Amino acid sequence: MCNENMISLGKADVSKLEQIQENVFLLKLLLPPQTARNTKPAAGQFYMLKRVPSSTFLFRPISVYSSTAQSDGSVLVEFLILQKGKGTNELCSVNTSTQVELFGPLGNGFASPKAGEKAAIIGGGIGVAPVAGFASNLAPKSYDFFACFKSGSYGLENVKADKLAVSTDDGSCGTKGMLPDIFGESDAKNYDVVYACGPTPMLKYVQQVCKASGTKCYLSLESRMACGMGACLGCTISTTGGNKRCCKDGPVFDGAEVIF
Repeated sequence: MCNENMISLGKADVSKLEQIQENVFLLKLLLPPQTARNTKPAAGQFYMLKRVPSSTFLFRPISVYSSTAQSDGSVLVEFLILQKGKGTNELCSVNTSTQVELFGPLGNGFASPKAGEKAAIIGGGIGVAPVAGFASNLAPKSYDFFACFKSGSYGLENVKADKLAVSTDDGSCGTKGMLPDIFGESDAKNYDVVYACGPTPMLKYVQQVCKASGTKCYLSLESRMACGMGACLGCTISTTGGNKRCCKDGPVFDGAEVIF
């Protein structure tokens, strides 16, 4: 879990904005030392972001794709953003003369596999960002990676998997189809632990095949968030342990406790 004392509110300069697909952008922010506070976010955590100036009241939760501590105490943080609404439209229209207001890092991150465990990592669509970031922190070829997209692929540049399998709805990259076409119950049996992030139907499927195969899984859930710190209860989900807040208690959950 993140240390609440290290959560910081401030402004960051836009280092670069790059369009990598029709509606997917790579945003790089340079957090100054007073905002970064020497905190390197853990893979799976997120920030609440808002362009300066902004016509929206609420921040938008965006998962960390990668982060690199700089020698001066600043941190370069990268985000993959799906352009789909007013807030993300603003974030996808910034330039190097723009600043972004943010606070974080928030939520919990992925726990690395234990020694000797064989891991599968699964990303769907923009959900590839946090799991690709997680994978980049693991030893090369110590895991297998499965990625699913509607068309094309992105966010896999730093993935050094032993096996990389990609599926696309339109067949433009990898196998034509969806996750079940590249990862099923027979595949899940080959792993000790599975990590996944993506749309809810995909996560529900991962949960089902892992339960059937007896494989441990961790799911990073996507949810609408207003405050990002658990106060508004707007991102409440159902679990075997009662209602929990996606932003505060997650976004990474033990797959066995999530009730879809």
